[in-house]
Amino acid sequence: MNSRIIQLATALAVLLLSTIAVSAQTTTKDTLLRANIPFAFVTGGVHLPAGEYRFYHPGNPYVIVIENNDGTARAMTIVHPSATNSRETNTKLVFNKYGTEYFLAQVWTERNQEVHQCFRCRMEQTFMAKVRRPTVVVVAAMR
Repeated sequence: MNSRIIQLATALAVLLLSTIAVSAQTTTKDTLLRANIPFAFVTGGVHLPAGEYRFYHPGNPYVIVIENNDGTARAMTIVHPSATNSRETNTKLVFNKYGTEYFLAQVWTERNQEVHQCFRCRMEQTFMAKVRRPTVVVVAAMR
């Protein structure tokens, strides 16, 4: 029982420290892109309202933070970045749409010729089990 409490306390401490580190780094990190997303969407298991967002790495290339202009809506998502030599490497966001729900699927950045594949949260996996093929929606982004 005591070891379980120690494990829980350690996990909570790590989560708290990582959250503080992300907050401290938000002002110093380079913005990957800005985008006006005209619909509510889900990323990293977090619902975000429609609006203008800034996308950036918080010091880790496998994490992208999505934050609206006034800082009231924020989410982090784990990504798998990979270089692309595709001629179509415009800065854009790709969403999977299941019915009325949108999920962030990819973040393309023209500046560094990368595509960041977002890991699917449980909510999206549940939708995928019901609807085999989502509709793909692309939103153009600005640098």
